[in-house]
Amino acid sequence: MNKHDPITRFTPAENHLIETLNKTLDRDTALAELKKLLQVAVQIELATIPIYLYTYYSINRTVHSGENMRPSDIFANKTGGMIMSVAVEEMLHMSLSSNILYSLGQMPKMYQLAPDSYPTLLPAHHQTDKWQPEGPDGSHDVKIPLGKLNYEQLWHFLQIEYPETMDAVPENKDWKTIGQVYSYVRCIIATKWIEDEDFRKGSAEHQIQSFNYSPNNTDTVHTKGKFDPWSPAPETADPDAEPFVGKSAAEGAIYSNEEDSHAGMTELVTISGKEDAYVAIDTVCDQGEGYAQPHMHDLPTDDPSKHELSHYYKFLTIQGQFAEYKAHWESGGLKERLPKYPAPPPPVEPTIGSGELAEVVIDYPDNPVTHEYPEELQPISDFCNGVFQYMLVLTETLYLVPPQSQRLFFNEGMHRSMIWVLDKLIKTMRDIPITEGKHAGKSFAATFENINLGPRENSFATLGVLGKKAIAAAEALIAKDKAMDNPANSVIYYVQQALSATDAQGAPQHLPDVKAFWDGDKPVPSN
Repeated sequence: MNKHDPITRFTPAENHLIETLNKTLDRDTALAELKKLLQVAVQIELATIPIYLYTYYSINRTVHSGENMRPSDIFANKTGGMIMSVAVEEMLHMSLSSNILYSLGQMPKMYQLAPDSYPTLLPAHHQTDKWQPEGPDGSHDVKIPLGKLNYEQLWHFLQIEYPETMDAVPENKDWKTIGQVYSYVRCIIATKWIEDEDFRKGSAEHQIQSFNYSPNNTDTVHTKGKFDPWSPAPETADPDAEPFVGKSAAEGAIYSNEEDSHAGMTELVTISGKEDAYVAIDTVCDQGEGYAQPHMHDLPTDDPSKHELSHYYKFLTIQGQFAEYKAHWESGGLKERLPKYPAPPPPVEPTIGSGELAEVVIDYPDNPVTHEYPEELQPISDFCNGVFQYMLVLTETLYLVPPQSQRLFFNEGMHRSMIWVLDKLIKTMRDIPITEGKHAGKSFAATFENINLGPRENSFATLGVLGKKAIAAAEALIAKDKAMDNPANSVIYYVQQALSATDAQGAPQHLPDVKAFWDGDKPVPSN
């Protein structure tokens, strides 16, 4: 793509709001409101990430593979890929909102701003209204839990990504769809009070750059069906080839995120004017709850030239394979619980019932918190939460890193913390059973809490303290039960990867210390 898509036209409701804001605001108030609402948008996107990751990690995608895959394995692989594809795009959306905010001269904040507890209300979300689609319990409240994959959890996902309609009123608070928040942001930007120059207070060179984002990784890819694990990948890749069942894994691979599912020239655009901000917002809304309007075309996507489903429709497609969905469909109950547009898909075969789901879903507890775990496991949970919070510190710090160093910092910080530490640690924790207390009989799960690492300047040092306690806890598990040798030693390994690992030449291979970029919790002025 060498140019951006046409900017989405303002709706009658948006044009009305723009006229009102032109009459009722002044320049200072408009700028303050824009910055405040963009920080809310950052926190909305952040709030969804732990929810999606928790459900993702409840799925075991590797029980059987290759030619041995059962229907449940194929479903788990597809579902895991699609949920992770949404989580990846939520991280993109958080970055886009952060870039817009930074361009206005304000540092985006994420550290300790994930939800405080679960089930959680999304920031500024409207509650208890018959307009809002029902959740799994029939309630219209939108309190989202940390929960394992099941039919009910997908109802919560649908509530998060509920599609905006053409006549939706933009909202700066008490919103019903995420699109209404971004609609209000668009309207403020479109007023006479906001100028292109306002988006040059934070340079584009210091914003999160496009080379730091890829729409797919190994966790977003899934197979169309069974495959031959012994068949080599084709010598040349054809990006337009149809995935085949039964051939090599590469030839059966489906990428959950499309390469062209963005409105700009790249997915992660930097901001230096109003038009850039509009493009970024279009990407967020199109990928999220966006969908084709009925007067345009009947596809469940936002843009007829693109093929990626919106987050809402991805989740609806997953839900469509559940036995409960088929029962709702045949009874006519879905017509009362789902919006008319986009039209719900018919049930997907083969149907997945409770038996098949139990084959691939780990028995995670609902809404766990560290203090409810056995005392012997709490230090490991604390360290896991510490890595999660340190990822947020690293994300904020990206805006302070010299542009020429950002790619290296991202790879050593964000990529290593997410892929090589947190991901592996959470998968290791799943192998540790909870033997006592409230969650006895369940599997050990990440809790994604806002653990306090202290001021950002000292956050890496605090993570080190948590790491020592986690290693001691893992060693105690081994001493108590030799059956815990493998998972406990893996915990020790990943703690060391985060804090102290070096390569054969002694060069550091651990997460970067952000100390040089912060004075307490204030950014160190750049030279």
